[in-house]
Amino acid sequence: MKLFDILPDKFFLLFSGKNRPIFAEAVFLVYQQYQITRFGIAMDVLRDLMQELVESQEEQGFVFDVEEEQEAPGGQAPFDDDMFRMKANAILRRLDRLGWIQIETRENFRQYVVLPFYTSRILAVLKEICEERVVEYQRFAFLTYQLLTGEEIKHRPGLAVLEAEKITQQFQEELNILVNNIKHHMEQVAQKSSISDVLNHHFDEYKAKIVDRSYHRLKTSDHVSRYRQRILETVQQSLWDKDWFERAIEDGLRSEFFSDREEGEQRLRGALLFIEEAYRGLDDVFYQIDLRHNQYLRASYDRARYLSQHSHGMDQQLAGLLEWLGKEADDAAAEAALSRLFRLLRLRHLTEDSLFTPRRKRAPHQPEARVIVEIPEELKRELREKDLARMRRAITRDKVKAFVLEHMGARKEIGIEELAPTTVEEFLYLVYTYLYGYDGKAGYRLIRGKENRVIEMGDYRFYDRRVIR
Repeated sequence: MKLFDILPDKFFLLFSGKNRPIFAEAVFLVYQQYQITRFGIAMDVLRDLMQELVESQEEQGFVFDVEEEQEAPGGQAPFDDDMFRMKANAILRRLDRLGWIQIETRENFRQYVVLPFYTSRILAVLKEICEERVVEYQRFAFLTYQLLTGEEIKHRPGLAVLEAEKITQQFQEELNILVNNIKHHMEQVAQKSSISDVLNHHFDEYKAKIVDRSYHRLKTSDHVSRYRQRILETVQQSLWDKDWFERAIEDGLRSEFFSDREEGEQRLRGALLFIEEAYRGLDDVFYQIDLRHNQYLRASYDRARYLSQHSHGMDQQLAGLLEWLGKEADDAAAEAALSRLFRLLRLRHLTEDSLFTPRRKRAPHQPEARVIVEIPEELKRELREKDLARMRRAITRDKVKAFVLEHMGARKEIGIEELAPTTVEEFLYLVYTYLYGYDGKAGYRLIRGKENRVIEMGDYRFYDRRVIR
């Protein structure tokens, strides 16, 4: 089937002439409303939106040329009291005349705008071109792997293989777009005429839109090697499994994907071989992407270096002027030439402020004299006694061991409730009993019961344990 067997003859005339920018905005506006109201856009609503579009465009300086679009019968332009309303009607008539939209009259004689199937598909592609989207390359490999190994291929093998082929084609297309985009940016940077333009293009265009969004992700987190080998193994197994192949052909025949068995076998085998070839050839594709990336970096560097050496900016002009002054001009000619370019200030005498002030050496650091204060023996003795008293009061492992064994006496096992405290000091000993009761070095060990109950004795609450010697 040929293209213009589907599309109207003058379909693409919409994007010719002076009004093509506003027609591009108009069709995207129609497509946006089509996604919101899928069963038809009310004509009065769409006319209001077109009028608002014309008004906003003219506020920005773009004037819509009505004379270019009017083709009314008898050469008479349709009369409308409101000029913006007339322009909105002209846009809708042209869209209808060229086949971009269709107008239907429904109940109560209300008109609705619907999109032909080819218009909706073309606008979806055009919108995707205009959007700066981040491509997740690993998603294509994941979907392909999921289709070839998931539940769907067990029940609908023919459908799963054909869908995997479509996703692989999309994957290849995105990789080709990346290669061509790098080439496009390489051609753009070679046309820059200043170093600032080269740097702005490199960081604002290439790095932001290519490296960060696509190239870096493809080489690191979005790499497809995680699923690549498993996809190839699955494809090989499918090609050699005759029983599976027969089930896939039967599924395709039931779904009317193929007209006969021979076509089905050819189509399925071709799809699997295409997937295998695509994933086996990824190394060559990645090599081409790396090659294009390095070519861009080289072109960007060479262009910046060339412009830095052949710049005609202020620095280069000053360098040329100084070179002329040093070689050819005498004092009178130099002063006459410079007075026309710059305002010169002549110094006739020196001042103290204009002389160079030598650095002063920092004087060596002189520390303050140390003063030794003798501590009386009586104060030393008092401090020593305080430290010894504090050490005697300290709870150690040996004291805890003696505290527990004293309560146990000659018994090998007691309940911890026998260690119930009556004073704060005994409560501290009980806490350390729990602390040292599990390391095997305190002369006893604690065993927890099955219920792990809590004992309440007076003002104290603690967990029940058995104390074993």
